[in-house]
Amino acid sequence: MREALCRDADPGLFDQTEGQQVWQALHYCARCPVTKECEEVVRPRKSFFDGVAGNKVWRNGDRVEPDSNGRRIVAGRGKLTE
Repeated sequence: MREALCRDADPGLFDQTEGQQVWQALHYCARCPVTKECEEVVRPRKSFFDGVAGNKVWRNGDRVEPDSNGRRIVAGRGKLTE
């Protein structure tokens, strides 16, 4: 993962599932050449990971979508709010 753009970033930035820091973490991922490798850390098994990896936001090992205001996460089965 030496090629990861986040290697020098604060690791706590990627432990977020809500708020503005999610968008900051995703900004790193959007330009990164190793997003597939990061996603493989979380998937395909159930990992219970919460945070940002592989240009995706995860909660309990499931992919969720941040909403545009960054305050809540819109999941496939409903909304998870703050």
